[in-house]
Amino acid sequence: MKFAQALGINPEQLRTRSFTLGGQQFRVRIPLSSEMEAINKAVESVDWKPKFAELADPLKKEKKDLQSDLIEFKGDDVLVEGKSVKELAMLASKNEERITQMVRLLVPSDESFDMSTISYQDINAEWPFSVQMELMKKIIEVISPGYEETRKN
Repeated sequence: MKFAQALGINPEQLRTRSFTLGGQQFRVRIPLSSEMEAINKAVESVDWKPKFAELADPLKKEKKDLQSDLIEFKGDDVLVEGKSVKELAMLASKNEERITQMVRLLVPSDESFDMSTISYQDINAEWPFSVQMELMKKIIEVISPGYEETRKN
């Protein structure tokens, strides 16, 4: 960057913020607008079909044994107490992708570690869902100060 060089600053240090969660210090790389757009695009275009298969296949296999008043098979979807399993799979997949993308913004203490290799399965194996949600919330607060206030309005 010409501008950063002219000012004699390290843009990577300028784009790093930190927060504490559970007594642990985390550093976060603030994404550029183009990077944030790519994150949002990845979340919106995530493949939800494997999650749908994971949720719906056991129901389809046990179709004859299931109570018909609670579970309904409608086209290519399964409704459980009137709620779409397909919609649940879409929302869960997007949430998992959002968590993964946010965690990838963390700056590892081991500089040789490539955060882009992190998958949701890695994250889920390390942290319970409540910690994942709190971590994601903290990362969003750091990269978008005032986000919660804006969302309330």
